[in-house]
Amino acid sequence: METPVGKRRSWLKESHLSIVSILGVFVLWFLVTRDGLGIVKPVIFPSPLMVVEAAISTSSLIGTDVFYTMFRVVCGLVTGTVLGIMVGMLVCFNNKLYYLLNPLIESSRPVPVIAMIPFFLMWFGIGEIGKFLLVTLGVFAIIVINTIEAIRNVQPIYVKAGQTLGARKKDIFSKIILPSIIPALIGPIRVCVAISFTLVVAAEFMGAQAGMGYRILQARKMFNTDVIFLGVVMFGILSALVDTSIRKLLQHLTRWTERA
Repeated sequence: METPVGKRRSWLKESHLSIVSILGVFVLWFLVTRDGLGIVKPVIFPSPLMVVEAAISTSSLIGTDVFYTMFRVVCGLVTGTVLGIMVGMLVCFNNKLYYLLNPLIESSRPVPVIAMIPFFLMWFGIGEIGKFLLVTLGVFAIIVINTIEAIRNVQPIYVKAGQTLGARKKDIFSKIILPSIIPALIGPIRVCVAISFTLVVAAEFMGAQAGMGYRILQARKMFNTDVIFLGVVMFGILSALVDTSIRKLLQHLTRWTERA
C-alpha cells in the first residue's frame, strides 16, 4: 500500500515531468529562432524575447483586449450551457416537446455555426449581440445533444428505487437525474470551452473594435508577427485557465463519483 509520503513523491515526479516538457518547448523555440544560429528567421517565426517585448509594448492594449475576449467567451459559454441543459431536460421529460424540437435540433446541429457570421454581421453589425449569439448557439448545439444522451443513459433502476422509496418528481430530478448527468457533461463542457474561443476569434476577425482576435488581425496587416504570436499565446493561456477552472469546479461537484 502506497503511503501519503510515497504519493507525494510520485506527484512531485509527475509535476517535474510537466515542467521539463514545458521548458523543453521553450528551449527548442529559443534555439530555432535564435539570431545567427536559428533555423527560422525571427520575422517569420518570432523568438521568445520578441514576444515578451511585444507584450510589454502593447500592455496597455492587451489588457482591454483580454477583457473583451473573456467577456464574450464566458457570457456565451455560460448561456449556451444553461440553455442546452434546460432544453435537453425539457425534451427528455416531455414527449410533445421532443417531437416538436428534436427535428429542429437534429437538422441544425450539423450546420457549422461559423457559417452564420455573415448573416450576424448584416443583422447585428459588429456589436456584441452577434458575437454573443454566435458563441451561445455553438455551445448550445453541443450541450443539448449531450444532455439528452446523458439523461437517456441514466440507469432506470435508480429512478425506480427512488419511486419505490416515495420520492417525488422534483426529488427524482434533483437527487437522481441531475447528479447522474453532470459527470457525463464534463467532457462536452470542456470541448465547448475550446469551441467558444474558436468562435470568438472568428467573430473578432470578421468585425470588432477590441479583443485578442481583433489585435491579431491588426498585427497581420502590419506584419507584426511578434504581436500575432503573442495573441496566439494569450489565447492558449486564457483557454487553459478557463478549462482548468471548469474542470476543477465540475470535479468538486462530482467528487462522489469513482474515477480510474
